[in-house]
Amino acid sequence: MRLDETLHLPLRPDAVAAMYADPAYAAVRAETLHAADSSSDITGDPAGAFTATTRLSLPTAGVPDIARRFVGETVTVRETQSWSAPQDGGRRTGTMDIQVEGAPASMSAQLEMMPEGEGGTLVRIAGDLVAKVPLVGGRLEKAALPYVSKILRAEERSAATYAARTAD
Repeated sequence: MRLDETLHLPLRPDAVAAMYADPAYAAVRAETLHAADSSSDITGDPAGAFTATTRLSLPTAGVPDIARRFVGETVTVRETQSWSAPQDGGRRTGTMDIQVEGAPASMSAQLEMMPEGEGGTLVRIAGDLVAKVPLVGGRLEKAALPYVSKILRAEERSAATYAARTAD
């Protein structure tokens, strides 16, 4: 099922890249999403091309009943974002892969990061959410879409919290 989101982050693109590569940001995201546990792994340097892999153990309280029976009370989500080196003006492209560990659900997306206004960044996410369950996969995707969208949009709150905590 198609998922398109546009995020507005309160940092310049270079600062957003540094934020994504900062393990402290995974902790901020965990706090925002009420995750029981989080970890992150970075390869590369945010000044150039880099990959950030984050694991979050999330509560499933907001997950529709049809989906919750496949995942239980918590779900571990592994998100991998791979970003290109910056182009003119800090613009970047990338990919995102989200895997729900122990469940037949995933998301693959194209990412685009660009400057927005004075000191902000716009991040576009265009992807497909897939639940590989015979007969009910489409219903699961439809039911999970608002939950996944809410998690992605929480990035705006996490970025604002991170920006406030790291301000000079």
